[in-house]
Amino acid sequence: MDKYRYQKKRNLFSFIGFLSTAIIVFVLFFWSITSPVFAYSTVNIPLDSPFYADVETLISHGLIKSDVSSTKPFTRAEAGRLLSEAIEHSKFENISLSTASLLDRMAEDYKEEISEFMVPGSTPATFIKPLDGFSLNYRYLDGPHSIFNDEGINYFNGSNATAAFQSSGRLWKYVSLYVQPMVIYNQKFDGIDGNDDTKVRLHKGYLKLTFHNIEVEAGRDSIWWGPGYHGALLISNNAKPFDMIKISNPRSTLLPWIFRYLGPFKFNLFLAQLDKDDASENPPPHSKLMGVRFDFKPHPLLELGTSYLSHFGGDRPGIDSLDISDYLHIMFSNECRDFDKRDSNKEFAIDISLTIPNVYKIVPFVESVKLYTEVGGEDDGYPPDRRAFLVGMVMNDIFRLNGLKLRAEYADLSPSRNDVRRTWYTHSVWPMRQKGRIFGHHAGTDSDDLFIELSHSFNNGFHYKLGFDKEGNGLSYAYVQEKYQYFCEAGYDIKKRSHVTIMYSYEDIDNYMNVKDSKKDSHLLGVEFNHTF
Repeated sequence: MDKYRYQKKRNLFSFIGFLSTAIIVFVLFFWSITSPVFAYSTVNIPLDSPFYADVETLISHGLIKSDVSSTKPFTRAEAGRLLSEAIEHSKFENISLSTASLLDRMAEDYKEEISEFMVPGSTPATFIKPLDGFSLNYRYLDGPHSIFNDEGINYFNGSNATAAFQSSGRLWKYVSLYVQPMVIYNQKFDGIDGNDDTKVRLHKGYLKLTFHNIEVEAGRDSIWWGPGYHGALLISNNAKPFDMIKISNPRSTLLPWIFRYLGPFKFNLFLAQLDKDDASENPPPHSKLMGVRFDFKPHPLLELGTSYLSHFGGDRPGIDSLDISDYLHIMFSNECRDFDKRDSNKEFAIDISLTIPNVYKIVPFVESVKLYTEVGGEDDGYPPDRRAFLVGMVMNDIFRLNGLKLRAEYADLSPSRNDVRRTWYTHSVWPMRQKGRIFGHHAGTDSDDLFIELSHSFNNGFHYKLGFDKEGNGLSYAYVQEKYQYFCEAGYDIKKRSHVTIMYSYEDIDNYMNVKDSKKDSHLLGVEFNHTF
């Protein structure tokens, strides 16, 4: 690529970063003066919580219209607002007994947040929950089994177990805190016989300061950007939670002036410092990741989002540390290409999701449908022509059975031009990963992935999932590695706020590690127990 084209494409991504930051500065300034919305500080709902699937069900039934659901995690305060809206709409909608039961159960789980939204000051301003909940997880593997979207926890052959508990609290309505220590046991650490390993780590932990509808979060937490269920192009919970500072609005709200016609709005801006990758020298120790996201809902059925990432900096021999001017240069006018301290690796994506209710009037066996797509570009061409995409569909209440869903999702992470297929998530200095785990879609560069899942949730707390995942890795190689994974899961509420889940999956791999006719297969058996107080 000639230097002129390189500078043009870097200018394009720099303009995106400048525009994103300018919009956030405007929003912060306006809200700090005029915002009538006051959100009490609350902790985030973990990304693996059943809340997200449950609230998706309420949205599909038309009980929630002001959600902005492609930016996660939600705060508990936002959950209270959304459930209050659902309760209000349920008074005028003809909903099924199953949906009413689901809403009642969720309202019980978030009754404090609902009360706080409807009657400000109805709950204590300051409280501490030393033990908010705990979880136990056991998984047995007998081969190179793929486990992803698990917040960077590594599992190896043999027995693996985790134990975690959560503590949370709030101080004076403005400050909230969350701590989740975790014990991790691997019978064969790094897959080596006799190499048992037990470690204790702070899996998540953060402090929040909330003022009006702006919150500043500092600490370790996970993020998911985009409407995808099985993966996301830029940010998912596939990698270890980030050590970061994040600025966001906890409750979706309307922008001022003519921008109110864009509908409910959310934004995220974060700066994270990454760990040293033990597997290699890349990315450099303590490299930085900056991200910006905007999410709009201009119509109750339509949601639009944009995301932007820049990976840069770190401890590198002969390179001085970054100062404020370097950060500004990287964000707004980065034209470097010599891998000096101001160079970076950037990604950008847009996403669209559309929910179509009452589909049964056209297709008798489906109640509602959600369609979504995410399209992204790497900064390795102008215009960003190293594109990847993700498309998906959810059919709700198929055969008119409440709680029965069919999902299908496909991701292509291999640009069409053969000479640049290995562009996504790769970079000689700043690859998009932490501790070997990709920030975005777990399939990785030069890959595609097809995911199908049938799930059913019942009123008595029982649920099951049946699924299939086909992943192709190394699409530009002579022999493509193909993974076929078949899985099933069943769970039950053994008593109030206590849930047990068992799971099994089988994985068959052809052309393992892109070697012709090399085959591997593996099994996974697991059980999880969760309890909240």
